Amino acid sequence: MKGVGYGFAELGINCVEIFLRLHLLVFYTDHVGLNSSLAGLALGLAIFWDAIIDPIVGHYSDRLRMRRGERYSLLPWGFLFLSLSMLGLLNPPLLQGAWSQFCYLLFFSLLVNTAYTTLSVPYSAIVGDLASGEHERSRLIGWRLAFGNIGAIFGIAIPSYFLISREYKPYGVTGWMIVALLALGTFVSWFTARKFNRPPPKDSKEGGFSLTMPIKNKRFMPLLAAYFIANMGLTFNSSLALYFYRLRLKFSEEQVSLVLLVFLLVFTLSIPLWVYSVRFVSKRNALMAGVFVLGLTATFIYPFLPPKDVIWTLFFASGISGALVGSAVLLESLLTDIVKDEEARTGKDELGLYFGVWKMIGKISRGLALAVTGQILAWARVDDPESSYFRLSLAFGPLVGCFFIGAVVILWKLSNEGSALK
Repeated sequence: MKGVGYGFAELGINCVEIFLRLHLLVFYTDHVGLNSSLAGLALGLAIFWDAIIDPIVGHYSDRLRMRRGERYSLLPWGFLFLSLSMLGLLNPPLLQGAWSQFCYLLFFSLLVNTAYTTLSVPYSAIVGDLASGEHERSRLIGWRLAFGNIGAIFGIAIPSYFLISREYKPYGVTGWMIVALLALGTFVSWFTARKFNRPPPKDSKEGGFSLTMPIKNKRFMPLLAAYFIANMGLTFNSSLALYFYRLRLKFSEEQVSLVLLVFLLVFTLSIPLWVYSVRFVSKRNALMAGVFVLGLTATFIYPFLPPKDVIWTLFFASGISGALVGSAVLLESLLTDIVKDEEARTGKDELGLYFGVWKMIGKISRGLALAVTGQILAWARVDDPESSYFRLSLAFGPLVGCFFIGAVVILWKLSNEGSALK
């Protein structure tokens, strides 16, 4: 089936994403011994660099498609680049001194993020090369998110298994396991893309590299602005999750893994429900409702979760929040609808460029959030345990929730100023 084959690569891609989001900062601070502020700075700088090349890679994939009728040939090269750079990142030599550790982390983070872009941007844009209409695009994106969540489960479960079993160099072994998943997923999606690739129309035009077209698109910019704000909240959430669950809620590794895995399971199961919901309400309104309630939950529920009580955390953080995060399927569905409408108007296939800009903005927001996360951890980890727990609760709850609510406000305000997303 086309949807399964296309979505399969996200198994490995999102496994890498979730694993690095949850564990990389912890690995370099608690295992390598790097100061949290320097670690956050290195990761933030690497993401900013990565953001710069996102539109360039996207535009190159568009040109490749226009000249050769496909862009899927970039997938194997992206896989090889990402695999090698990630193994280097997770197997650092014994380094003396904070600055040598900082430089090593910065160098390999630059490589990993660049490689991730080389694989993920063309892969995301392939959805427009395979699908023949709006509904099929939504279905393919749904499959990709579903496989992405399965990959996220692996990204949580694999390191947790090796940490619990006290494996020698658990993160290094995890890297090899993730590379194997990445290889399997990339090959399946590459084969599927070869089989179902739809060449561009004969009257399609090849455009030069320019960011002005996405920026001038009044239907694209409100969605992009909301995504920027919401992604900052998601980055704070994922970067602080292990600290919050381990220190504030005093959960064991097994309980932390359970909370995260149930969250991803509910998230996955909710995706078809959100896709089905747009038969009754607009995509924009459904998206706004899901993100707004998610912000309220984070703001008013998370700070009051009782320590050592996993049941309430499973109900709110895994169940309710997992179902609400499923509304994310509507983000990229809206994005592809907007870009394909623009393509029909101009005759230019620029889906890769738009996805590049989309991912660029996501990485800029993530880089900002990661840089701030290092400072938040330095602020929260004080000698007084009660003060430390309180500060972690403020960061993981109201701070994250305000970003989600802010994203909804921006999207609502801009849509009422004449740039509505239909």
